[in-house]
Amino acid sequence: MSSATKISVLVTSYNLEKYIGEALESVLEQETSYPFEVLVGDDGSADATVAIIEEYAARYPGKLRLFRQPREAGTKYDPVRRASANRLCLLEEAKGEYCCFLDGDDHYLDRHRLQRMTDILEKEENRDCVMCAHNLLMEWADGSSSALCRAKKEQKLSLSDYWPLMFLQANALLFRNIFRKDRPQGALAELFDDNNITFWLFQHGKMYYLPECMGAYRQLEDSSWNTMSSLQHSALNMVGYNVEILVAPECRALSDIRHYPDMKELWEKRGSYTAEQLQPFYGSAEKSGLKEALRIYRASELDGAEEAELKGRIDRSRRGYRKARMRRAARKLLGLY
Repeated sequence: MSSATKISVLVTSYNLEKYIGEALESVLEQETSYPFEVLVGDDGSADATVAIIEEYAARYPGKLRLFRQPREAGTKYDPVRRASANRLCLLEEAKGEYCCFLDGDDHYLDRHRLQRMTDILEKEENRDCVMCAHNLLMEWADGSSSALCRAKKEQKLSLSDYWPLMFLQANALLFRNIFRKDRPQGALAELFDDNNITFWLFQHGKMYYLPECMGAYRQLEDSSWNTMSSLQHSALNMVGYNVEILVAPECRALSDIRHYPDMKELWEKRGSYTAEQLQPFYGSAEKSGLKEALRIYRASELDGAEEAELKGRIDRSRRGYRKARMRRAARKLLGLY
């Protein structure tokens, strides 16, 4: 790991010619006392995205590097797997002691974002934290915006504090570069997505949370998430759920609580949907051998004993979910959230 590079900013892009310039500008204008590099991974863009990135690389030689993943014409790709491969490629190349991801359609809102987060993790009293995170401002095309997370108190969070009910996109994180000592393997490497990244990091320490919105999380109407149905959202989240219980089976109760709404929807609609309606996540679960996700997808086909076991797990998850919501409400009243 190079002593000359303190932070690696890992930017991913795919057909983002309208936004990639703003994303890169927001990174390159960061004011830091630490040297940082910008690595951009393009996932085979067919528009002007690569040309724009190359212009920035020419303007910032040695600071910004481009890595390209080609696509074969006519081939249909799983977007989660492609994005995962893109992120892991950049982590392989990262020289920084700290890393952070940024999707190419998002951007930073604070010029001191990198400096502040790195300074926090550098403090001796925060050695128990593997990551620093901030709130994100969701931005819609009509100009409206709102904070992604409702937590308003600067605090340290353990997995048990965060996992039941909180969500921050991976763009919100700056984390210690643990990649070389804990290289994602198996299903985690294939499905290295937002929640799975955060869960992986929590296996190494706590999160230091900042309530300020220091980054923008653009909400595009044609994004893969916003064009999916509620049922597909639940199917995708079940893929993440199965990865979690493979990474840390001892934390399954927390994952059950977090994913209770997804399990509930799939359970209640069992028998009314087909495998095709859950694509590409059904196929992804089959490809990665995610048995628990497939069991939930196929709940209508279970025998009596298996069905009773799954229903019991969902019932326990419901109780845990309600308790987590009550705990969060109490913490809000006490000013602890």
